Amino acid sequence: QLSGSPLPQKWRPFCLRFEGLVEDFNFGTLLRLDSRREYSEENTIFATRIQFLAVEIARNREGCNDRVYGSAQQETSG
Repeated sequence: QLSGSPLPQKWRPFCLRFEGLVEDFNFGTLLRLDSRREYSEENTIFATRIQFLAVEIARNREGCNDRVYGSAQQETSG
C-alpha cells in the first residue's frame, strides 16, 4: 500500500521533488495494483498523482501496458 505506513516516508522525498513542476502532484488518485486486471476494490489503492505517474511510466517502460494499448488501438481502428 503506497499510502500506508511506512512507505509514505520513503515516497515523500521523491514526491516533493515534483512540487511546482507537476500540477496537483500530491492530489489523490486510484492506482491499480495489477495492471493486467481491471479497477476493482481488491485491485485498487489510493496514491498521490505523482506516485500514479511514476508507477505507470515504469509499467510502460517495462511493457506492462502493451496489451491494453494494443486492445485500445484495435478498437479505434475498427
